[in-house]
Amino acid sequence: MGAVTDNPATAGRPASGPAPEQGLRFGLDHPLPHALAVGTGTALFVCGWCFCPGARVRSLELVVDGERQPLMDHAMPRRDVFEALHPALDPFATAGLASDPESVEDPLFHSYRTGFWGVARVAPRRGRRQLVLGLRATLENGSELGVELARIPTSDRAADPLDLDEPEPGAGPFVAICMATHDPPLGLLRRQLESIRAQTHRNWVCILSDDCSRPELFAAMREMVDGDPRFVLSRSARRLGFYGNFERALSLAPAAARHVAMADQDDFWQPGKLETLLGALGANQLVYSDARIVSRDGEVVSDTYWAERRNNHWDISSLLVANAVTGGASLFRRELLDYALPFPPAQFGHFHDHWVALTALALGEIGFVERPLYDYVQHGGAVLGHAEANRMPALGERLRSLRRPLRDRVRRWRLTFFVDGCRLMQFATVLLMRCGGEISPAKRRALEHLLRADRSTPALGWLAARGARELAARRPETLGAELGLFFGFAWRRLARAATRGVERPRRRLRIDALPPTTLVQTPGRRPPDSPTVQLVSDKIAPLRLAVGDDAPERVNLLIPTIDLEHFFGGYIAKLNLARRLAERGARVRIVTVDPVGALPPTWRQRLESYVGLAGLFERVEVEFGRESPGLEVSRSDRFIATTWWTAHVAHAARAALGGGRFLYLIQEYEPFTFPMGSFAALATESYRFAHVALFSTELLRDWFRQRRIGVYSEGAEAGDARSAAFENAITPVPPPAAGALAARHARRLLFYARPEAHAARNMFELGVLGLARAIEAGAFQQGWELHGIGTVDSRRRLGLGGGLTLELLPRAGQDDYAALLREHDAGLALMYTPHPSLVPIEMASAGMLTVTNSFETKTAEAMEAISPNIITAEPTIDGVARALGEAAAGVDDFERRARGSDVNWSRDWNRSFDDLLMQRVESFLRGS
Repeated sequence: MGAVTDNPATAGRPASGPAPEQGLRFGLDHPLPHALAVGTGTALFVCGWCFCPGARVRSLELVVDGERQPLMDHAMPRRDVFEALHPALDPFATAGLASDPESVEDPLFHSYRTGFWGVARVAPRRGRRQLVLGLRATLENGSELGVELARIPTSDRAADPLDLDEPEPGAGPFVAICMATHDPPLGLLRRQLESIRAQTHRNWVCILSDDCSRPELFAAMREMVDGDPRFVLSRSARRLGFYGNFERALSLAPAAARHVAMADQDDFWQPGKLETLLGALGANQLVYSDARIVSRDGEVVSDTYWAERRNNHWDISSLLVANAVTGGASLFRRELLDYALPFPPAQFGHFHDHWVALTALALGEIGFVERPLYDYVQHGGAVLGHAEANRMPALGERLRSLRRPLRDRVRRWRLTFFVDGCRLMQFATVLLMRCGGEISPAKRRALEHLLRADRSTPALGWLAARGARELAARRPETLGAELGLFFGFAWRRLARAATRGVERPRRRLRIDALPPTTLVQTPGRRPPDSPTVQLVSDKIAPLRLAVGDDAPERVNLLIPTIDLEHFFGGYIAKLNLARRLAERGARVRIVTVDPVGALPPTWRQRLESYVGLAGLFERVEVEFGRESPGLEVSRSDRFIATTWWTAHVAHAARAALGGGRFLYLIQEYEPFTFPMGSFAALATESYRFAHVALFSTELLRDWFRQRRIGVYSEGAEAGDARSAAFENAITPVPPPAAGALAARHARRLLFYARPEAHAARNMFELGVLGLARAIEAGAFQQGWELHGIGTVDSRRRLGLGGGLTLELLPRAGQDDYAALLREHDAGLALMYTPHPSLVPIEMASAGMLTVTNSFETKTAEAMEAISPNIITAEPTIDGVARALGEAAAGVDDFERRARGSDVNWSRDWNRSFDDLLMQRVESFLRGS
């Protein structure tokens, strides 16, 4: 769920939030384009969730510029939305509840079957320059409610054609060669340009649309083409990606050109390529040739592109599900661009040559030259390699996949539906809109077959039959794509049928219609078959960056996610650092690097309720990085990492922008937070990246210094020059007076009890065992109340012996937490890491005699210097038990407790990030 914004189309993650009171609640799962080129018609994929708190929705429609259009589906199961709006409830134990008074957004449990998706058909603008997109819901009582999703600026085309004359009139047809470039390998580009210069057909111009290459590479490209007027180098102001850059390159093709050819930046054309293709075009709309597959150093990998697949360029169904036309091999009539441009919106993993080929086949026929006319170079920078484009899983491999857990297979089917099925339906929709009058009845029926596959049994059977034919074929032509689509569309039917009439999540029914985090899959990369490998891969994957020459310079603070149920002190520090930088004039953006699940519409207000964060989002931008199709950055953007995996992301971003250091906000030695394994190893690696460090506490910084880790790997002097430290502000608790402490009747102990696996460093088990042993020793007599806080699994009681139990209290807000601290006399807060933890300091500031543990630099002397109320124990059962006995015996020393509440620690975030420290931080960012 995304942010509440005035213009959801411009949000990094789309808007979510309430319509007028008692109106519709909604959220979009994927951002809509910031702007839309429409041409003679286009189509937008829209997916999200929508419900009405006061009544169930009977039907839901898209509203496009005031016109109602049907959705592909709605009322689909969304457990993530339900859980986000009912965080205090077990989602599988709500059947007997009539309402949830704690949920302002969904008191009557209407948020489960709320998922929707569809393709919005956008007609030509006819003078309009804005698309208004909305939803219209019909409720059970027949009344209707509407909500606006976005207002998107529109244009007719992506760019205007260049005004260029023919270089050699009378030397045959005028051909525009359109090349898309981005950070090209200069040797390969130079060779490709020379092969174009050597063409036997002379009447051509070559337009190089550069997609924000690094400045030094762009300068080298300009040098290569200077002095030759047949080459036109045009630089995009912002990173478009290969799909958008080819759209721009084709849009620049001069109107005077009769034919257009596409070129890759790293191939090599035979001298007669253009001449041969022009001679073979005939009455076809497009013609393409075979290619020789070569390595980067020129070694022949294959004499033909078609060593594995059968080349089918006449069946529009085959071409739709698996492209056969390579852009660099093709030449087509200039008039084709009147239908192909602008491209369908880049919401999916679309390919430019696939779209151009489909448009050509919809309008007529495609020809093929059965011999290689160029070398197709395979190397690490290639968008989609020959091997991947021709790979079909063997039957045995497919059968082995059936051994995977059913949940994994269903997840793959869901991914296929959204990433492939919806992508092809968008293509088919735009083809029918633009070429409808020109498409033959047979081709129209084939496109409509696919569009009906999610709701028509014959259409689904058609996919199954084609998939079975592929499996039996000696040389497949579509690589079995139809079989994957069959399971994807079958998943949609299964999700619909299995949840029909089900209004709450069920434990045994785990089907969910949550779309994948991104609809744009990385071309040519197959996800690892292992879910655990996929988890690690996804966690450290670089963000998609959209570099812009005109993009403003930002400081990007990378955080994992926004999770209101696990919003602890570390997150408060991150956001207060963002606030202080913004107050001092930096343009700051918070960027999430993990998928962000559904959030309640009030998420911003809830975050701003924490100390120091009031008005945060008036000063600081937010971008949901994994959901963004491209994070807008300038080459001078700076990055702040806040966890080990955000450090991997920051390192990759700096490398993509030309290198340099990032600022690493280090609040723990994170390898200690995982078992010894992949996560611990990758966390350790993060300290070897080029960075400057901002440590949470001098104690933690001193531990890195002594261990010569990270910035201290080259010694104390170098590390001190490249680091600083701050104190996380503790929750402010008014210091108690000795008399107020003495007036209490009951004695209470508060234990920072976090039994969850991710909080293992808080040593819950050791704390419980130490408490039990202290009770055995008589430290806590009858009359003591023992409470635990910190867990999200509250309202449990643990027997500790001696007639005493530990009651786990529910999670409290920051103000309630401060009040809770003031009600207790003794505390127990453990952390088996070098960081002192804020909880024992907060407990001490409330006048509690607090037991914590030592850890190397975290000595008893160091902790007592913070507050004499802190009693530091060896991290053993006996050590904790003895310290607890000391605390229990000392709680009646009210003067000591009152004096110790004056802790030597920051209680205010402006003091934590004071001007002197912020000047140091800013110098780190400037020098990164």
